[in-house]
Amino acid sequence: MLEALGLTEEEARTYAALVRSGACPKEQLATLTGLSSGAVGRALDGLTSHGLVSRDEPDGRRVAAQPPDTAGEVLLLHRMQELMTARAAMMRLADEYHASTREQRGQLPVEYTPKAAVPQRVEQIQRGARREVLHFDTPPYSSVDNRIQVEQLAAGVSYRTVYDRHAIDYPGAMERIDQCIEAGEQARVIARIPMKVMIVDRELAILPALGGIGTWPGATVIVQPSPLLDALIELFERVWVDSVPLDLGAGIEGVRPAELDKADVRLLTLLLSGLTDEAVARHLGVGRRTVLRRARSLMDRAGVATRMQLGWYAARRGWIGLSRKRLAVDSSSEGQLGADTVVRGVGDV
Repeated sequence: MLEALGLTEEEARTYAALVRSGACPKEQLATLTGLSSGAVGRALDGLTSHGLVSRDEPDGRRVAAQPPDTAGEVLLLHRMQELMTARAAMMRLADEYHASTREQRGQLPVEYTPKAAVPQRVEQIQRGARREVLHFDTPPYSSVDNRIQVEQLAAGVSYRTVYDRHAIDYPGAMERIDQCIEAGEQARVIARIPMKVMIVDRELAILPALGGIGTWPGATVIVQPSPLLDALIELFERVWVDSVPLDLGAGIEGVRPAELDKADVRLLTLLLSGLTDEAVARHLGVGRRTVLRRARSLMDRAGVATRMQLGWYAARRGWIGLSRKRLAVDSSSEGQLGADTVVRGVGDV
């Protein structure tokens, strides 16, 4: 822990031992710390230079720890000052980098990232988000850890994610998605997304350099502000409008509909995401017949004969969080919400 203050591991162990034991001969520290006498000597020299130990006798054989709440505070302030100086230097370099990048954008609006550097680059880009992240999500994944996203959501960064139907069926996917939704993510699903892409603050995008929609985490390209980035943002917005909300329980007005219990909401979420009945059964831990029976129960409650009609009814009743403007547009088309927007891949019972 004390290594964060600039201490070596040996210095941290020696200081902790002195704090616990009180003043003692330096020879005793080898026993207390499990270090060699040479390592203890080097550690004491370092601690002395940091002002964390003092020597009680002229020959320096007896040493004592300085109080952590005073000596440690001084060391902490020095360390913070060093970090602030380093941060200022990095900011100056960042200004130079962006200035040189702006000069090159007319010639090269993309940055190529080789496969080995992709995980670190993706983390840097995601942690650098300040306002919003737009995300097309589809398998395969190098990692299913969503820790960075949850942290960014807690920091006030907005996330809108459109999941490919196959992402929903990925092992552990619903638990991961639920965690993100609870943290504040706006999540939707569609039968097929055109590519895996992440757009940050509408200032840059990262997407696969080669292959089809699922070639991540292979080599990637990072798109800087350009007509290409504008096209990617427009593509996301169009797909977002055509996709189905995964947080079905929120309803149109953001209030969970009283007609549905938690089990109904989860079933409707999975059915309207486009999963097969078998996949829905796997997610719920039930048999396919149970899925069919519960789907029929929802249809009977809605007074409809097909799942397409169930999707339309769910939208009209506020079970699906589509906007009233969107519903008005769909209503003008003879009441057709459409298999492509609500019940992709889901057949009639």
